[in-house]
Amino acid sequence: MIIDKKMLAAAGLIGLAGALTLQGGLVTRAWADECEAMTGSVKALIDKMDPAAKGAGNPAKSCAAYGEGLGLIKSFRIVVDECMDEGDKRTEILAGLDRSIRQLQGEVDGHCQ
Repeated sequence: MIIDKKMLAAAGLIGLAGALTLQGGLVTRAWADECEAMTGSVKALIDKMDPAAKGAGNPAKSCAAYGEGLGLIKSFRIVVDECMDEGDKRTEILAGLDRSIRQLQGEVDGHCQ
């Protein structure tokens, strides 16, 4: 399914963004701890997400599962936006996440009515 490929591409960006957010570019230690916790929490939810398994054979459940995944990716984008310092890498990652969100949203809208 095309949606699966889009979800995998977004997951790759999430891994990169999570690694960069946890590596550096964070303002204070307390803020870094908070960002690390938020990033880890959302990333853990995304990693456990398996829309194909949740909706196996049921189009309505499948659409709901992909909608949930899309919401998680949007949440992760918000965390990355808040936690990463300004710069080219942040801009690149946010743009990639935005592209993935738009593509996945288009797929969900096209397959789920």
